[in-house]
Amino acid sequence: MLTNGLYRHYKADRYYLVLGLGHDANDDARTVVVYVPLYVSPDEPGPRLAVRTLTDFTAWVDPATRDTVPEGTPGAVRRFTYVSDS
Repeated sequence: MLTNGLYRHYKADRYYLVLGLGHDANDDARTVVVYVPLYVSPDEPGPRLAVRTLTDFTAWVDPATRDTVPEGTPGAVRRFTYVSDS
């Protein structure tokens, strides 16, 4: 499971508040993370709530290519890193 709270994204010093897990109304097997970006950017207007699949949220990435890679890949980092409970 995923802990609710504050997370940092790997490619920028941006933080996100994870509210919890949800499911796709059309696919009960598809679990999503519901979160709120904690930054304001005029380049990214729109709703403040966001969702991403749990698999994608917890994935490991290669920072150089931004590709999802298997855990344990040299140089790989988590897409989102848990910081605190809020």
